[in-house]
Amino acid sequence: MDMTGRTWHRGLLLLLGLLAAQMLLAGCSLCTKRLYLYRDTEAKGLPTSGQALLITDPQLARAVIASSDLNLEAGGQWAPEQPAYASDVYRLSLEQLDGKAVYQGLCLDTRPTYSVEVHPGSRQVRLRLDMFGPWGQEKAQEVTKITLEPGRVYFLRPEYEALKNRQLMVKVVPLADSYNAGLRTRVQDWNRQHDQGRNIAD
Repeated sequence: MDMTGRTWHRGLLLLLGLLAAQMLLAGCSLCTKRLYLYRDTEAKGLPTSGQALLITDPQLARAVIASSDLNLEAGGQWAPEQPAYASDVYRLSLEQLDGKAVYQGLCLDTRPTYSVEVHPGSRQVRLRLDMFGPWGQEKAQEVTKITLEPGRVYFLRPEYEALKNRQLMVKVVPLADSYNAGLRTRVQDWNRQHDQGRNIAD
């Protein structure tokens, strides 16, 4: 093979490599095979009466829970999606259940989880706290044990005195509403409206 042929061959291999890398990145970062409601197992369509619901996002909780007296942010403020913050705010996400990652669907990359449907009983939950402010950003993690009852809804938030010191201590707040098919649908609808990166709701 002469010099021209070798140069052409190398150029073709480089182009094919770049195309393959681009397709791989697109498949990971732009994947749409996500769930509208994350869960702890791949099994789908389980009756809500035998499951429990965990929520960390107060905006989601207020939107889907019927109780009108929810006071979920007293002492702390949830962080909206923006590049900088003028005051101290936080975001709390659910990362693992009993040492296993939350099931989000068929995508390879993962996103923060602010609501998840789980099996009841004694569960070990790992949470991540992201803290933002004019001073920058910090994060903390905690593994906490929670005993969950079937058909119940729980709101998880940081203890605010610890939050002031940029530490994570989790407080579990049982909510009055039962976890039923109607509430599951409201959570799925809210996620559908607020996350355009998901397109299946099995």
